[in-house]
Amino acid sequence: MARRALSAVGIQAPKPRIVQYKNRRYSIRLEPVFWQALESLAEFEDMRLGRFIAELAERYTGNNFASHLRVISMVESERALARASLLPTQDNILDVVRACPSPGLVLSRYRTILAHNDSFVEWLGTPAESLAGADLTAVIQVRTRRPLNDLWLDMVAGNLASADANVLHVEPGRVIAAAAKLLGLHPRDGEGFYAVMWLSATRKPSTGPSGRRIEDRPRGTKAAA
Repeated sequence: MARRALSAVGIQAPKPRIVQYKNRRYSIRLEPVFWQALESLAEFEDMRLGRFIAELAERYTGNNFASHLRVISMVESERALARASLLPTQDNILDVVRACPSPGLVLSRYRTILAHNDSFVEWLGTPAESLAGADLTAVIQVRTRRPLNDLWLDMVAGNLASADANVLHVEPGRVIAAAAKLLGLHPRDGEGFYAVMWLSATRKPSTGPSGRRIEDRPRGTKAAA
């Protein structure tokens, strides 16, 4: 398998390119496969590559923009793979999650967030940066009866179809909580693994040990200022 992948890809030496949009120039060094992926994404968004990269740069707050572009490319590739492999019906699982009124996420086998719906963003509050490509446990705390890693390995292996969890999102002075359900998804070809996480719409508010209010916020409602 590794030999086939290496022979199919070949040598990918980074190549510098300068892209420009509205008198702003971006000098970026990426491997050709990532340039190709970014050009495809820009075309899908009906943009020139310069504008596409400029809009990503405006929202990026880190210190390694080239690495950020690689992550975006890989996440979009994983999404495309999910669309191609998780098609038991005409409905695509990514589209189903996005259209669902309950907060939901699509996860890779490495617990990377591949997609989320608007309901999840509303439940979470406006995220500081894009959720796509983020590690699940870096965004929310996931509490399960068994250690999450053990439970996840059982789901990946096909020994467990679903699991219940409680999730928390902690911000200064505020904790948002909800019940959640994890569902394992195995493509029909037997290779790969994805998971969907659904959050409950409402639960009663409670207070944490420090006296902070814990909100089980209904979808679409704003936290009090």
